[in-house]
Amino acid sequence: MRVVTSAEMREIDRRTTAEFGISTKALMEAAGREVARSATVGEGPVLILCGPGNNGGDGLAAARFLHEEDCDVTVLLSAPADDLKGEALAQYRRAAESGVRILGADSKFARKAKGSLDDFAVLVDALLGTGQRAPLGGPIADLVTAVDDFLGHTISVDVPTGIDCDTGAAVGPYIQADETVVLGFPKPYLFQGEGVTAAGEWFVADIGFPLELVEGAGRAELLDEPWALRRLQPMPVTAHKKSVGTALVVGGSRSYPGAPSLAALGAYRSGAGLVSIASIDFVLEGVRNTLPEAIHLPLPESAGSIAEVAAESVARAASDFDCTILGPGLGREAGVRGFLEKLFQEGEPTHWVLDADALYWLPDLKARPKGTIVLTPHEGEAARLLGWSPGDVRANRVESAKQLAEKFDAVAVLKGPHTLICAPEHDLLIGPRGSTALATAGTGDVLAGAIGALIARRCCPTIEAAATAVFLHGTAGEDWEAAEIGGQFGAIAREIANGIPAAASGLVARYLDRLGGTWDDGDEDDWFPEQEGAGDN
Repeated sequence: MRVVTSAEMREIDRRTTAEFGISTKALMEAAGREVARSATVGEGPVLILCGPGNNGGDGLAAARFLHEEDCDVTVLLSAPADDLKGEALAQYRRAAESGVRILGADSKFARKAKGSLDDFAVLVDALLGTGQRAPLGGPIADLVTAVDDFLGHTISVDVPTGIDCDTGAAVGPYIQADETVVLGFPKPYLFQGEGVTAAGEWFVADIGFPLELVEGAGRAELLDEPWALRRLQPMPVTAHKKSVGTALVVGGSRSYPGAPSLAALGAYRSGAGLVSIASIDFVLEGVRNTLPEAIHLPLPESAGSIAEVAAESVARAASDFDCTILGPGLGREAGVRGFLEKLFQEGEPTHWVLDADALYWLPDLKARPKGTIVLTPHEGEAARLLGWSPGDVRANRVESAKQLAEKFDAVAVLKGPHTLICAPEHDLLIGPRGSTALATAGTGDVLAGAIGALIARRCCPTIEAAATAVFLHGTAGEDWEAAEIGGQFGAIAREIANGIPAAASGLVARYLDRLGGTWDDGDEDDWFPEQEGAGDN
């Protein structure tokens, strides 16, 4: 599903009318029907706050449809009716003629809203849409503040008022929605800044944009099940452990002995046929008990971590594997820096997944890994890599991911509620899955292993392999949370790893259900197209 900025949305609106003859009225009424449908989930009167632009027009259309269904609905305008323009004015007239109760704006309109909030079960925010940029002030800011303590169900139309569509930043007081009806396409605010939480639960409503414009829109894509399933190629009957992908995990220390096992488990559970762990004996002793399937490469120890002199043997070993996962539990002792410097100097080109302490040391190193690099930072690690503050990364996640990819000429996987996957000269990929079950130690190690395994399988380009791993990892977290024994907390990392095969098979099962008629959305080739350039970077 394509993700578009406000400027891209304006161009789509223009082309929809100019090239395809679909009127603004048709789009606005389709949006109004979707909003009205959401507003009827609550029992009781509905208050719709309408601004002067097209977002307000959507709200006025919704009010008319609700009124026609005998719903008790009231519209409160934020501006005089004479200030409405174009189709918004036309929707106002239609609503008024149909008998919708409309309160006009005056000096006391905010007080009207605040004083009557207890009379309503649902509040619809149709004040401002994708065009809001400047700091929010004046009557609309007063109205947003006045309804801040509304206790019923709040629905925003397209974008919560007070949130910048492109950055997700609050531009003043903003509506905290329980639900957002996103029109046509997801917008960037859903994945960064205050917008992540301000939108509440959200869904994308199809309001009739032409398929030709939908498929080619924007420079970002929100991953969905069909996208992920296309990248999960079935294993041939002739498969053997080396043909389906081999991975080397390099990491571990006396302080973090379990991290390499979790990464290796993530790799095995994501389809790798053979996984080896290169670490010190102290770590490998534990691996023997926790993951007997893993092969061992013992390394010399210094100060509780891998010694610098181990670099040569690791460099040789890495050339024998399809992908090397470097960093889980590696440690931050001074000798680790020397180990990494020498490893990158001596290593041959291969696929690298850099995680955890490999990311910590990367900005201090002169050498860089040769070959294809995947970086897997959380916001704190990304801040160190970029020389930013964690707050700057959090507020500008999309730009952070792009900067990481450009600076290190790598695939950047910026972890978070909606993990962002980016590479130079490639569309941004956005992981839709997120679960509080993943907020526990070791799940990042599992993800690094999963990414390594899918890269090693060579089913698709590296950025797509990384994104598919993100999708399956997130799905495993959601599945755990939805399970009878699950919930919002209590998961441990190995349970997430062990859930990855079920997450993958669940995609296939739902696909087969669709073919069986419960939801057949088309040709089988829509789900299983032939992969071009599967071995590309």
